[in-house]
Amino acid sequence: MRVLGIDPSLRSTGYAVLEGDRKQQAVLEFGLIKTKTGEPLEASLTHIAESLENILVQHKPDILAIEDIFTARNIRVALQLGHVRGVVIVVCRRSGLAAAGYSATRIKETVAGYGRADKKQIQHMVTRTLELPEEPPSDAADAMAAALTHFFWSLPGGYG
Repeated sequence: MRVLGIDPSLRSTGYAVLEGDRKQQAVLEFGLIKTKTGEPLEASLTHIAESLENILVQHKPDILAIEDIFTARNIRVALQLGHVRGVVIVVCRRSGLAAAGYSATRIKETVAGYGRADKKQIQHMVTRTLELPEEPPSDAADAMAAALTHFFWSLPGGYG
């Protein structure tokens, strides 16, 4: 199975494409889709959509794993996150991908064993779990964590 993990953000959307099964996973690609500060929202969303379309064409994942919406203290940030998440889901659905959403707590519990793990702990555990030579950027690590959560909770022999 090939899973596309996404950590949505207006300025630095993390992505990771992992392949494998419940017992073993390999990273095919990971990175950040960056947008420019001060750029109009529409331009940023278009850039994210086009970048994601290229990733889908190149890697042909089987499913999208993405963090569910959470309650943010800053309404503006929550709205921006909702826009990005919506664009990601629409682009993936138009490519025929189903979307699996996981709460931030579930992702953190799955990868780090603690539902309130911080970004550094997620980076560390993703690096160890996937045997990476160095820690990825935190947004890409969060995307890997979402993909790993899908492997561990959705496949036969998983937690779910």
